[in-house]
Amino acid sequence: MRTSVVESTCLSMKFMFSGAHRVRFSEAYGGVHGHNYEVTIRLCVRGRRMLVADIDRVRREVQGIVNAFDGKYVKSSMESAQGLSLGEVIEIPCIPEGATGECVAWYFMDRTMEILRRLGINDVVDAQVIVCDSPINCFEAKSS
Repeated sequence: MRTSVVESTCLSMKFMFSGAHRVRFSEAYGGVHGHNYEVTIRLCVRGRRMLVADIDRVRREVQGIVNAFDGKYVKSSMESAQGLSLGEVIEIPCIPEGATGECVAWYFMDRTMEILRRLGINDVVDAQVIVCDSPINCFEAKSS
């Protein structure tokens, strides 16, 4: 019995930003500390070998989100921002103890999917966002 192969073509984009946060549940990382985050976004379309999307157009839109994070304290929406001004903080949905890498990855996934819908790109069947806060710690959000 022969099975048919469904082909997909993917594009990947990498971004970087510097930000600070804390995660109060951790003895090692409970204080405010910073990272140089690397964000990789991978989008796949099945059954297409040619153009998946105008990568420059998508990149410009995502870059705007990345720019909003750069140089900011990344705060959970359930965390106090006492002592910080609005211009110093970016807020994302997360746990009361602080903004985790998992929450950052899902925030970028949700915003990327909103961008794709707004740009009329509706045929992405696999999407992946990987956020690394160090060379050894990465967090992945995946939608398929």
